[in-house]
Amino acid sequence: MSGCDDRWAAAVSSWADAQGDIEALVQIGSRVQATAESDRWSDYDYHLVTSRPDRYRNGSFCRQIAQCWVSGVQVAFGNAVKVTAVYEEALEADFVILNSLELRVATAAMKWPGTRVIWPRILRRGVDSLRIVAAPGWRVIKGGRAWEERYSRMAPLAIVLSGAEFEALCGEFWTQLVWAAKKAARGEYRASQRALHIHLLENTLRMLQEEARLEGRKSFPLARRAENWLTPAQLRGTASKSEPSAEALFAALEGVADTFMSSSLAVATKRGWGGEVPRALRAWLRELALSSTGKARQ
Repeated sequence: MSGCDDRWAAAVSSWADAQGDIEALVQIGSRVQATAESDRWSDYDYHLVTSRPDRYRNGSFCRQIAQCWVSGVQVAFGNAVKVTAVYEEALEADFVILNSLELRVATAAMKWPGTRVIWPRILRRGVDSLRIVAAPGWRVIKGGRAWEERYSRMAPLAIVLSGAEFEALCGEFWTQLVWAAKKAARGEYRASQRALHIHLLENTLRMLQEEARLEGRKSFPLARRAENWLTPAQLRGTASKSEPSAEALFAALEGVADTFMSSSLAVATKRGWGGEVPRALRAWLRELALSSTGKARQ
């Protein structure tokens, strides 16, 4: 692989055309979205639509397309499997493996959105996932007019935080904050670091994404391009300079706690949701930080 767009496009198209069970290969993502920004660091995203999904879920097919450095598997939206492969020159390609029959059912349901109320929950979730990731832009590489018509039914859908999701996000954040703070106070610095990055930063960035959306600012999931849509204060609050020491960890924990508290309050206010702000918990964290860092300096 040379990394050239044309050569990669030819390789993946030729490979897909040779697989009889692949009904459609549809490119999605920033490289085919009219309003998105893509550059040489952007990956390639595809829906791989097949009648034999088990054949592709372990990722071994990636090595048939081109010289592959490594591949990995994870669960994407819903229960779909996403295979990520990295090729020469660090070209990254994501393939979401979709069952062709299930996708036919989902796109058929989109013809009659008014019947959504009677759809099974799994169908509603599947349709929503498709609308979120594919509607902003797509290009059918294999599949022809029939699959182009199916994808044209996907109206855009914004990722909106529900009241239940808001409560769950807040609950997980504050309970994990207590856990991380206790570990830092005990001297289990790496356990505290892990909680900070996996739970606290993740939940804070999701809340900040919702706050930005409610304010009419363009934001992205997974902290993508966060440097462009976070405010200066929010950037500082999510900097998390968390070297394994009491001083660094408590500074990071206090910063992210203040950022999450401010953002969650803004979101709750804009959505008209109630809920108590855990000021007593925040005060406890401050006291623990003072006592723990004081001990660390002795």
